[in-house]
Amino acid sequence: MQLRFSQVTALCIILEVVGTSFSHNDEGLELLFSQRTPSDWETVWHQESHSRCREKLTRHLEWACKKDIYKLTRRNGLDPDDIKKRSQFSKIVPYPWLEKFTAKKLLRTRRSRARSSRVSITNECCTRVGCTWEEYAEYCPSNKRRNHYDI
Repeated sequence: MQLRFSQVTALCIILEVVGTSFSHNDEGLELLFSQRTPSDWETVWHQESHSRCREKLTRHLEWACKKDIYKLTRRNGLDPDDIKKRSQFSKIVPYPWLEKFTAKKLLRTRRSRARSSRVSITNECCTRVGCTWEEYAEYCPSNKRRNHYDI
């Protein structure tokens, strides 16, 4: 099958236009995300899903971490001296230390590490279905969040 010069030119122009429209689509999403109010984020948090890979996944994760509707923003306000006084009365090890038994429960075993290494944000969100904002936020590096199921 031979293509004429005009057909090749037309194909190149179409590919250029399609490629340009995809980059504008990403810019449009960035604009949409930046213009959303906290109320808008609450509305879309569990329904809207996006499939992202590579650099786009990283940028999407940044948005999820920045706009996380369950992010804890305030400290508990407890004074370290107050914690020390409370620990003396309740017979627990003083702040910031944990009892040996409690600390060991937090350690991962080899089995749990192997299981968790199979699941990653790429495996979960770089798919046709994608992830909701909530699923992206679960991968935030500083994941200090309220448990939305207890609210």
